[in-house]
Amino acid sequence: MAAKKITRKELLKEPDEFISISAKVIAYSRQNPKKVVMGVVIVVACLLAVMSFYAYQRHGKLASLELFDRAFQEYQMMESSSQAPTNEQLDKLFEEFEVITRDYASFPAGEMALLYSGHVLYKKGDFSRALDRYTKMQSTSLAKDGLSPLILYHIAMTRLALKDYEQAIVLFDQLSKDTNSPYRREAHAAIARIYETLGKDKEAVQAYRQYLKMFPEAPDAALVKSKIAELSIRG
Repeated sequence: MAAKKITRKELLKEPDEFISISAKVIAYSRQNPKKVVMGVVIVVACLLAVMSFYAYQRHGKLASLELFDRAFQEYQMMESSSQAPTNEQLDKLFEEFEVITRDYASFPAGEMALLYSGHVLYKKGDFSRALDRYTKMQSTSLAKDGLSPLILYHIAMTRLALKDYEQAIVLFDQLSKDTNSPYRREAHAAIARIYETLGKDKEAVQAYRQYLKMFPEAPDAALVKSKIAELSIRG
């Protein structure tokens, strides 16, 4: 059986759903004015809070980037200078990075400042505090976004500077096996040098040979070959 068609006249007699809902809202507002006002106040407060948060984030990001850029330029000038920096210069630069790290910890500039504060401490010879900064970098968003090999390399170098050879070898070995790490060659070379420093000539020769196998066209290949010959005779 065909469905009965509804005529236009009958449709016009049907109540308008939008008008019905609007009428109910108006009626509720008249009956409960305090609740309605309170609801509007809460909604407006939430919107203002969200707007304030994004304004703070934008201002904080710009301010932190400006401060970091200023400190980073000073760091680059110090790096390119032919004169070694004084302790006073290093202390001043460290404090600049430290302020950014402390005041803008949740921003990328704050995390980069943490990394460079470690660099400054390393240059000063304060390896224990440098290691602390580099270790903290491992839990930052920058580490998760691709800087993990760089951070691990600096941790390994600092362990080496602290003469924690066993741990340094473990870290360099980890870097040497990471095919995505840009520090594989440096890691292989560092392992060989550590064994040489420890007087473990056999292990050093093996490590240097592995280095040449992995990087036969390395710029220091000739030097490494002479090292192998020297250590083989001595061993």
